[in-house]
Amino acid sequence: MGNPENIEDAYVAVIRPKNTASLNSREYRAKSYEILLHEVPIEGQKKKRKKVLLETKLQGNSEITQGILDYVVETTKPISPANQGIRGKRVVLMKKFPLDGEKMGREASLFIVPSVVKDNTKYTYTPGCPIFYCLQDIMRVCSESSTHFATLTARMLIALDKWLDERHAQSHFIPALFRPSPLERIKTNVINPAYATESGQTENSLHMGYSALEIKSKMLALEKADTCIYNPLFGSDLQYTNRVDKVVINPYFGLGAPDYSKIQIPKQEKWQRSMSSVTEDKERQWVDDFPLHRSACEGDSELLSRLLSERFSVNQLDSDHWAPIHYACWYGKVEATRILLEKGKCNPNLLNGQLSSPLHFAAGGGHAEIVQILLNHPETDRHITDQQGRSPLNICEENKQNNWEEAAKLLKEAINKPLSFLVV
Repeated sequence: MGNPENIEDAYVAVIRPKNTASLNSREYRAKSYEILLHEVPIEGQKKKRKKVLLETKLQGNSEITQGILDYVVETTKPISPANQGIRGKRVVLMKKFPLDGEKMGREASLFIVPSVVKDNTKYTYTPGCPIFYCLQDIMRVCSESSTHFATLTARMLIALDKWLDERHAQSHFIPALFRPSPLERIKTNVINPAYATESGQTENSLHMGYSALEIKSKMLALEKADTCIYNPLFGSDLQYTNRVDKVVINPYFGLGAPDYSKIQIPKQEKWQRSMSSVTEDKERQWVDDFPLHRSACEGDSELLSRLLSERFSVNQLDSDHWAPIHYACWYGKVEATRILLEKGKCNPNLLNGQLSSPLHFAAGGGHAEIVQILLNHPETDRHITDQQGRSPLNICEENKQNNWEEAAKLLKEAINKPLSFLVV
């Protein structure tokens, strides 16, 4: 026998919710729970009985959780179908209570054992065995002076009622309390021996002795999937809205099976086309679609003049939202810039998609000669800013390309120079 000093009095409150909805409520209602209680005769009064919590003894060096769960199963076997007993999900120490009388100076522990949600299972009433009572009905008549309860049981029930009320106010506590135990949540366990650091680590595992390929095959067979992707937001507390962000409809849906005889298979030499081929196609397409842009970019003055004579627009923006003058200024093509301004009558303040002007491009590239040409144009806005509020001087000093110091000097002189005309 164990040392009496190491034996502890333990009281067990087996509780179960009447429905799953009560688990997610932030408001506590005693009527949503049932509790398991014994009925024992009152000493000296054979016909009168009082209700008590389940009580057991615990050895100080024993495994408390498993001991209490086993005790609940054995105690409830007579009332459960097929003599299975009630299996709790976990054991939670709620509080310790000081004892009175002969046991003064010692304490008794109250453990909470959450059980499954009430279902249609019929429990058999057996004299001397515990049964479930509605917690609200119990709390209506429960007090330390009540003859319907043992004094210590009454104190524990009052504390339990308060404890449940407090825990309902805490987010996720009650759902976690009644969540299936970790062992119940494990469906299958497969151990990869390649990750075993010690030889005896896989002795008690469910499967052992598999090669890495066999392990992978077994896992794929169990998961029924080639790839498993976990949603990082699953189980988080982040708020979300239950709405559709985008709907994609297959235009061929409902049209029946395709006519495979009409599918044309490309020649084999085209199968190996790389991404560089795709890039080349895009560049070739740009050259064909925007010849004026290309001639300005390359500084081909002869072709540029001929295209302008053919009435190609100097204001046309390409797929990158650049005009020909933007390319000429950025790549430092002095003569092309002059032709676009003089022969093409291009607006010196023409903006691209990011609201950058030709002066921004010339200053950013550090092309001082083009900066001078633009500043000499009477319509050029020397104080113009881009989408981010930056002036050509800001861009010039940020990029520091080519002859940027001379370009910056010209810009500073132009900023401080008074206008040659009055804007009304």
